[in-house]
Amino acid sequence: MKKIGLFILCLFTVVLGLTSCNNNAKTITVCASEVPHADVLNNAVKAYLKEKGYTLKVKVLDWSEQNDAVANKDFDANYFQHEPFLNKYTGSTKLQFACKVHYEPLGIYKGNNRVNELKDGKTFEICNDVSNAIRAFELLAAKGVISADEIPANSDKTSLDFTSGWNSSNDQWSNGNVTIKLIGEEYLVAGLKEYDFALLPCNTAFTGNISSDRRVAYEDDEAQVISKANGLAVRVNDYLNDEEYKTKIDVLTEALLSTQTSDYFRTKFLGAMTCDSTTQIDLRSLIK
Repeated sequence: MKKIGLFILCLFTVVLGLTSCNNNAKTITVCASEVPHADVLNNAVKAYLKEKGYTLKVKVLDWSEQNDAVANKDFDANYFQHEPFLNKYTGSTKLQFACKVHYEPLGIYKGNNRVNELKDGKTFEICNDVSNAIRAFELLAAKGVISADEIPANSDKTSLDFTSGWNSSNDQWSNGNVTIKLIGEEYLVAGLKEYDFALLPCNTAFTGNISSDRRVAYEDDEAQVISKANGLAVRVNDYLNDEEYKTKIDVLTEALLSTQTSDYFRTKFLGAMTCDSTTQIDLRSLIK
């Protein structure tokens, strides 16, 4: 009887192990930022994967943790960043994009009711973090509000460099014609009425319920859209050498490149974000 009991226990353990392995092979884990990344994964991609026999598990993580989380194999992939940011990752595990998915343009939104035309604007509020501030100055230059040589950034566009026109006491820059105020992202929407125009990151405008009717201009340079489209970051070595991992990443990539995903972006985010053939780019052949 003891031998029979031991045999049944061993058999149960083997079956349980096989079931666990099979479940892992059909479960894809992704960490992501909340909007739009996790929203899209949960409400568009998850259904696509279910049809293919896969379970998608999504966890919202702070952006500063996500590359390490994938590198440490806590998650199969992450979805929160653009390629220039990913290229700065210095972890020992190499990460690379399997695909690009969508672009979140910085937009110029009408603030108070004093002016309607961008060319008549005299006061602008922009986000005070370096990346968004530089993007804002570049967009204002592209739309003719300031000149390109007035953009206060170093040569590689990684830090602000105010050599003239800067007033540190109130965090604003002026060239005598326009004044640009740098403030925290969390205060941009509340401060709209105090300025002629506000340069709002896409998520800030969306979560702040700022109508696209108030947007008078946005980043539309094709090269910039392609360069800074957000994508799916994966582990290079595992993609090249682990067939189970590769299969999961392939089906997840196909889901993100599907019309189901682009259709969801269009309807949910009302055109504020770009997800179409210009941003849905398959990069799997470049993983090496």
